[in-house]
Amino acid sequence: MKAPTAALLALALVFTVLVPLHSDLAAWTWSWWLLASLSCWGWARQPATDSFPVAGSSATRAGPLGWPLIGPAAVALLVACLIGLAMGTWHEEGWRGMRQDGKVLMVLPMVGVLSGLLLDSRIPGSSVPAWREQLGWALGLQLAVAAAVALLWPRAQLPATAIPWATAVALTMAVLGPLVLIRDGVHPDSRAWRIGLTLALLAGATAVVWSRSRAAWVVLPWLMLVAVALAQRPARAVLWSLVVAVLAVGTGVLYDSLQPPQVERGLRLLDLLQELGQLGTPDGASSLGSRVVLWQTAWDSLWQHPLTGIGVSQRIALVQAVIPPEALPDVAPLVHVHQQFLNQAVDHGLPGLLAAVLSAAAPWALAWRAGPGLMRWQCMGIGTVHGTGLLFNANMTHGTYAFNLGLCLMAVLLIRAESEQQAGGAVMPAGLR
Repeated sequence: MKAPTAALLALALVFTVLVPLHSDLAAWTWSWWLLASLSCWGWARQPATDSFPVAGSSATRAGPLGWPLIGPAAVALLVACLIGLAMGTWHEEGWRGMRQDGKVLMVLPMVGVLSGLLLDSRIPGSSVPAWREQLGWALGLQLAVAAAVALLWPRAQLPATAIPWATAVALTMAVLGPLVLIRDGVHPDSRAWRIGLTLALLAGATAVVWSRSRAAWVVLPWLMLVAVALAQRPARAVLWSLVVAVLAVGTGVLYDSLQPPQVERGLRLLDLLQELGQLGTPDGASSLGSRVVLWQTAWDSLWQHPLTGIGVSQRIALVQAVIPPEALPDVAPLVHVHQQFLNQAVDHGLPGLLAAVLSAAAPWALAWRAGPGLMRWQCMGIGTVHGTGLLFNANMTHGTYAFNLGLCLMAVLLIRAESEQQAGGAVMPAGLR
């Protein structure tokens, strides 16, 4: 991996957790589609002799990032993006109508820069750059910076809205965790590598918890599940996971009980218990209660306009009619229904709901085609964090989230490319050297 490439990616990753991204450009799904197109372009340019042998047999198999691997995810994302474009045009909202699909101010140029650096060599027999090592440290640097941001800045002053910011950090943890836990026999990871990236994961956990954004906490039990699944002694791993979980929750509840009743200072665990007890009579005065009210309103709106939805402008008016801005004096007026699936359903009817489902399913499609191993675990982690985040907030309206999702997917694909080449000992497809 060329040093400029590693430096650019490290800066891009740090930038996502340090600086807010504001843009009304096209849907974040285009960033995925560009990644898929880049991979397919490299595949198409690959000479026929660039296939390599399957270990233990005379058969050959395709190069690392060909269409069989990324095709289902790419198709899902392309369809989602076309639905967003078509429905935005239907409502005469242009690019604004696609804001619910995200903002990609930095994703597109970063893909372009990295594409140029990746595609500039056709030297026969050249090896794949050390993506795994360089990307591992770049991801770890992002988590360390995120921990500092979360500890030093109040929740209300994080670079982006707290939920998508914390979920973006959790996406990085979902990529980095399996790198630490899986020993693939191909990459001789050093002690410094494992200790350093383990500390980075702890920094990421600190950032996620201290953001007080409870939906993003799903990455913590997910990583425990991965550790148990990969442990040589699963029973012992289960026991330790339970002990850590009990200690973490107990410490959080104790901390909350010692704080004044303010969301900003506590971890919001006691608030969550109180809100769960009030679900039978939800109202806009609590975080969970306001979501339930908005979800009910969004569901009713979907079936009143099932084919086309009501568009972005009418959705904002609907949300503020249900929870008026004056009801939330300490936060900005709500403009979405606090869930990506229903948010797109209100805007664009059943087609919009389909687009949201396809977007959420894409990481699982990558996991399905990846086969057992590192990439499958990474993609399932991204799918778990991504899906949970979308259930509790309209994350794809935030550039920080969209940008980091694109970078995490790029990291997964490039690490897979290196692993395939190292395992097969073959010439890398020209488009991905």
